Amino acid sequence: MQTRTGKLFLGLLLFATCMHFAALPAQTEEVPARTVEEMVVTATRTTERPMDVPVSTEVITREKIEMSGATHVGDLIGKYITGHYHKYSGLLSPVGLRGFRTEAHGDDVKGYVLILVDGHRIGTGNAAKLNVDRIERVEITKGPASALYGSAAMGGVINLITRKGDGRPSVTFSADYGSFDYYKGLVSGGGQITDRLRLHATASHEDIDDYEDPEFGTVYNSSETKKNFGGNLTYAFTPNHELRLGGNYADLTGAYPQWENYLTYGAYDENARMNYDKSHGYADLEYNGDYFDGALHWRALGYYLWDRNHWNWGYPDPEDSQTKYTDTTWGTDQQFTWNMRPWNTLVFGFNLEELEKESEAVSGGRPAAPYTPNMEYQSRAFFLQDALDLWDNRINIVGAVRYDRFDVTTQRPETGTFIAFQEKSETYDHVSPKVGVGIKFFDERLRIRANVGEGFKSPSADQLSAHYTHSGITYVGNPDLDPETSLTYDIGFDIFHSFLTLRAGYFHTDYKDKIVQTSTTVDGQPAVTWKNSGDAEMAGFDLGLEWWIGRTFDWTWDLSLWSNVTFNTTKKDKETHEDLLYVSDYEVKSGLDLVHKGFSAQLSHVLVGPQRITNYDNYPYTEEDKASFDFWDLTLRYRFAKNWEVRGSVLNLFNDRVEWVRGYLMPERNYRLGVSYTF
Repeated sequence: MQTRTGKLFLGLLLFATCMHFAALPAQTEEVPARTVEEMVVTATRTTERPMDVPVSTEVITREKIEMSGATHVGDLIGKYITGHYHKYSGLLSPVGLRGFRTEAHGDDVKGYVLILVDGHRIGTGNAAKLNVDRIERVEITKGPASALYGSAAMGGVINLITRKGDGRPSVTFSADYGSFDYYKGLVSGGGQITDRLRLHATASHEDIDDYEDPEFGTVYNSSETKKNFGGNLTYAFTPNHELRLGGNYADLTGAYPQWENYLTYGAYDENARMNYDKSHGYADLEYNGDYFDGALHWRALGYYLWDRNHWNWGYPDPEDSQTKYTDTTWGTDQQFTWNMRPWNTLVFGFNLEELEKESEAVSGGRPAAPYTPNMEYQSRAFFLQDALDLWDNRINIVGAVRYDRFDVTTQRPETGTFIAFQEKSETYDHVSPKVGVGIKFFDERLRIRANVGEGFKSPSADQLSAHYTHSGITYVGNPDLDPETSLTYDIGFDIFHSFLTLRAGYFHTDYKDKIVQTSTTVDGQPAVTWKNSGDAEMAGFDLGLEWWIGRTFDWTWDLSLWSNVTFNTTKKDKETHEDLLYVSDYEVKSGLDLVHKGFSAQLSHVLVGPQRITNYDNYPYTEEDKASFDFWDLTLRYRFAKNWEVRGSVLNLFNDRVEWVRGYLMPERNYRLGVSYTF
């Protein structure tokens, strides 16, 4: 068995090899410089070159999405971005950054990392619900982003930027088949229909049967069925005024695997019949307009979000006991970008949202009280950002601040009888600042950057205003709760060479006012409430490298090596001095990409270091160390005869034991084959 040091060495091998070759002399006179002008929007809410934004932004391009073998955003992040991936069987995959992660069981405002689509909340923290077919690229900013995006953006922001339909119109028919009776049918198409009209749309049906893992055999009741439909329609009234209508609906159903005996983990229960419906959808309407000869840009965005989490877990009939939560959100985001001077850009705007959670349950075939009541959030926010590009754009300074106000209410659920249920409302507000500086040297080949900012996560409605009794337990909200906050600073440098990009940085986070559940009394009777208790400290190093080897040596084929590495050097609770849970010591995600004419290939490697976790087998729960694991994937694609493409993937190439979450082993070595025709 490999030692932890050995596994770390294996994961760093590609990274170290890259650094070795980068030191060799190269003939670069006749090699075209790579295009580094890829623009990013998430870190500042404006379209900028990456080297002009003090906050380092990681981008997963469309090419990498196609080569990943991933079908949803969770697996995509798990393959390319260091942070934390918490993947269960049963279409449940929260994702993490900098020691924080999304909330995957319900409303995403309870999370600590925010997932956006085209700049607005997508309405779920469960990345397994989000299909990758419509995504043009994914932008990831690590560290607090509450100054621009509000609550839940403590660990960072993941922005899914969808395909809008550029270039010549085309339609693609695609079919994939693989291990465990996997199949997927996809129709996608779009492009520049007229001078004013652009379109892109996709429709897919995906299905997989129970999978096999490399240790315990058949994982019974792990099947999934996913149906997705979505697109964007963009119409330009004039060159300066454009309207886009977009959205997506995902019908997501499946079953939950269950161990025959949780204490021995010997085999999965073939007769377990728990199932779920985790459907999700959104729609948005976006206007972009330029005024005063382009000095002022107005972006007006309205959106509707819908998210269902419905579990059927009764026995012998699953529908005899069930719980369903449905979240709906109406929101608008208004942003104005004012180019006051060539070196000074002011961004300001406001955000209004209303989220409603409806809860219902069935027990023994009769309506029952769900564990979480109905909740309502009304939020109002104003944000302001000033960006200065000084000394011939050698110095970039960005400062931002946001004010958020929340009105939250706990309401009686749709079903069930509660004792002493009182509907209550509470109000609170919060201010989040952030500032960043970047300085460029040597004709923009070297950039030094530093950032400091605050993130926050709002208390939930029940934590603030609950007052009800369920199953003999009384829950009482605490109106004096403060938001959970984090103060993070990071410093680093970036090297932008014609054939090489290198990122290195150090981050330090002080996490305060964690909200925890505690005991109290109401009228002399025991009760449950919440309080601010517990501070933590997190620190570490982020490294990123991408080297275009083929361009360096003027080869006729393009070979590139990439690696993202995070070392979490500090991750402790300040009171207990124990390691924080679910934060690995290190993560290394690397790959080798090859492109030559119509052929492309990717060999990728993921290494996740040891971490402290909770063992839920017995009560009271205990904590233990979870060992490191790693795996390799291989994907091949070949385009020929202009219209055709064939592809194949081998996932978990060496049949490793992959366990993102204790007790939930992922599939053994498995295969995918596909073909596409485009006209």
